[in-house]
Amino acid sequence: MNNKIAIIGENLVDLFKVGKKFEAHPGGSPLNVAVGLARLGENVSYITKFSSDFFGKMLINVLKSEGVNLSFCSIDKKLHTTLAFAFVDENKVPTFEIWNRCTADSSITWEEISKIDLNNFDVIHFGSILLATPAANAILKFVKKAKKLGKFITFDPNYRPKVAVDEKNYLKALHDGWKLADVVKCSFEDAKILFDLEAFKDVVKTIKTESVPTLLTMGSKGAYVIIENEAVHIPAYKTRVVDTTGCGDAFAAGMIHNFFRHGFSIEINVLVDAARFGNATAAIAAQKIGAITSFAHANNVEEFMKGVRQFDENEHKRYC
Repeated sequence: MNNKIAIIGENLVDLFKVGKKFEAHPGGSPLNVAVGLARLGENVSYITKFSSDFFGKMLINVLKSEGVNLSFCSIDKKLHTTLAFAFVDENKVPTFEIWNRCTADSSITWEEISKIDLNNFDVIHFGSILLATPAANAILKFVKKAKKLGKFITFDPNYRPKVAVDEKNYLKALHDGWKLADVVKCSFEDAKILFDLEAFKDVVKTIKTESVPTLLTMGSKGAYVIIENEAVHIPAYKTRVVDTTGCGDAFAAGMIHNFFRHGFSIEINVLVDAARFGNATAAIAAQKIGAITSFAHANNVEEFMKGVRQFDENEHKRYC
């Protein structure tokens, strides 16, 4: 792949409760997307600030082993790594308690990232919990600069409750991020919170007014591509669900990978194809515990899609 993608965001460790113990897994939505794209063969650089603690070193080693470029990252010797304690319910859906106050990644400054030459990249992907921290202004400024230079911007709000000192500023940063994007990937649950709505039809109507092509994910119900006056449904693949952690990030990686195969086109048929591929990468990720430990390589996705019933064009139901 010739696309050069920069992803900016947090780095953290998910601590999953398994019985009476906790298992440590690399995490953070943007970090997951970076690994997902690297496994799909993309040229990916991750931009963050690591701690020099045990967890920070673990994350660095994992990302390097996955082929993600870390040359634009810095290391803080005083602050710790962000931790997310994950508790998976009976429906295999995790809830998180996130410790992100005064951590290395949340201390990213504009002075540090302003020195990065954006001409190194074609695409910038961002979002998630650093927009709830003091790093938010620097990240948004970085993305604005990239947009002015004509870089393609993708965004996933990935909202998490109880991570912000100032919830109002957190939500504002997520809305600002949405407006900067060329394409948004957003879960239905996140959209309901961001727009303070409950009904699906109201969420779709509001997203249309944002005028940003959006892939709205709905778990086992699949995804909707929302663009201009259209909302097209793409059904999910059936799979054995063990853990849904990271499925949204796997979808985002698959979406971006497939989307860029078509030269950044935002035509409805291209977006539908990208959502179909994203559904496949998400279905594969649901089969194992953890996020990046369950992400697929490109050949795995192709094999998976061949092994299940292919979508019929008639199944892409236009909602409105």
